[in-house]
Amino acid sequence: MSTSLTPIEFSGVRRASCHPTKVLKGHTKWVNSVAYFPDGRHMASASGDKSIIIWDVESGRQAGQPLQHDSSLMSIAISPDGRRIASGIEKRVIVWDALTREVVHQFDEGGVWMQAYSPDGRWIATAPIAKEREIHLWDADTGRPGREPLRCDSGVFCVAFSPDGAQIAAGCDDGSFEVFDIATGESVVGPIKGHTRYVSSVVYSPNGRLLVTASWDKSIRVWYSTTGVEVGKPMLGNEDAINCIAVTVDGRRIASAGRDGTVRLWDLETRLQVGDSFDAHGWVLAVAFSPNGRYISSSGNYDEVSLWDTESFVIQGSASVFIPLQYCF
Repeated sequence: MSTSLTPIEFSGVRRASCHPTKVLKGHTKWVNSVAYFPDGRHMASASGDKSIIIWDVESGRQAGQPLQHDSSLMSIAISPDGRRIASGIEKRVIVWDALTREVVHQFDEGGVWMQAYSPDGRWIATAPIAKEREIHLWDADTGRPGREPLRCDSGVFCVAFSPDGAQIAAGCDDGSFEVFDIATGESVVGPIKGHTRYVSSVVYSPNGRLLVTASWDKSIRVWYSTTGVEVGKPMLGNEDAINCIAVTVDGRRIASAGRDGTVRLWDLETRLQVGDSFDAHGWVLAVAFSPNGRYISSSGNYDEVSLWDTESFVIQGSASVFIPLQYCF
C-alpha cells in the first residue's frame, strides 16, 4: 500500500549563522549517537573512538570516566528509568549499569544498526547487520532472547516502539516501513513503500496515532500508524540525505538532520519549516531534544556534540525566532 502526494515546495536555502550554545569536547573521532537521561541533567554520546561519554548538560563537563569498548560504537539507547545504557558495537550489544559503570550483560549480534528500549523497559530491540531482515527482541533484565525474531521483507535500518509498547515499527533499506504486533509477531501494517531510498529514521508521535519516517531521499513523511495511510504532504527542504529525526513530546515539532550539515525544525501540522536551519560541522548522524525542551543536541562525523539553546535561540540575520515548546524530548 502506498500513496503519492505532491510534496511541499521549498524555495531558497535557509541557513542560520549562529553558533551552538555549548560544544561538548572529549571524543577523538566521530560521534554517531546521542541520548538524554530521563532527568534531563545528563546525556550520553557514543563514538568511533570506542567510548561512551556521560555529560553533565549544564556544565558541559564529563560526568565520571568514559565507558570503554573494544570496537567502534554504532549506537546507544538509555532505559526509561535511566539506570542502564545499551551500546551497540561491531560484534555485540553491551548493557551497562549507568551508576556503577559496570557491564550487566551482553549478547552477540554480529553488529547492530541501532537498538531501542521499549517504553516499559522490558525489551531491547535490535536491528542486527548480520541478519538484516530481522528485528531481535531481548529481555532487558536477563539479556536473553525474549521471543522469535520479527522478520521483514527487506533489510531493517531503524526501529521504534509505539508509546504503549505493543507494537514496533521498522524502517527498511528499500524505502518501506512495516509495523509488527509484539505479542503475536505478526505484521499488522505494511510493508508500505513511500520513500525511494533507505528509511533512515522512524519515530511515533506521543499519542501513537502517527508514524513519522525520514529517508535518504531527502523527505520526511507522516502516516497513520494503524493503517499506513499517508497524512498530508511530505516535508522537503533538506539538501541531502536525512540521517535522523526526533519528535517533541507534545507532537508539534520535528527536528531533522543529515548529510547537508544542518538541523531543521518543522511544524508537524503545517509541514512547514520553523525558522531557519542552523549549521553543524559536517554530516549530522544524531539529533535529540532534551526532556525539558531547552536543548537540541546534534552530533556527526566530527568529534564534538553541539547543544543549541531553544530558550534564547534567535536566528541571526533574519526576523525569525524559534519559540521553545514547553515540553520536548
